[in-house]
Amino acid sequence: METHQLSFTLPGTPHAVADARHRVLAALCRWGLQPGSEVLDSIELASSELVTNAVKHAGSKHVSVDIRLCGALVRIGVCDASHQLPRLRLPGAVDESGRGLLIVATLAARYDVELTPTGKRCWAEFEVPSETYADARAASAAPALPLSSRHVPF
Repeated sequence: METHQLSFTLPGTPHAVADARHRVLAALCRWGLQPGSEVLDSIELASSELVTNAVKHAGSKHVSVDIRLCGALVRIGVCDASHQLPRLRLPGAVDESGRGLLIVATLAARYDVELTPTGKRCWAEFEVPSETYADARAASAAPALPLSSRHVPF
């Protein structure tokens, strides 16, 4: 299988979350993953949570997102300018926040945080079952998924 990679930078604003989610979803569909598959939904949600954490807690002017599909493995990485490491915690029943990293840890096969010279990178890896791929001929000809074609309420 081919290796695909996409990197992009977004402003560190709340609007970046939806933009990142749409770009990740469109790239994975373009690369042959089935829209509506369980793993694609998990990747979409985890990427949204990682970007939300970067925007909300890091206070960065910009957030960068990297997505890589190599064989049956998808890796999403989100970089910000903060050196403060996130902590996995169990929020209380009435807490309005604090579930992002727990969601990522639940959905991903692996996740971690790495310090970088300019801040940190939070990443998550997902194993993609072979039945998740669309027909190879159809996948290579598939257009990018329009941003308005999929609404996920958040």
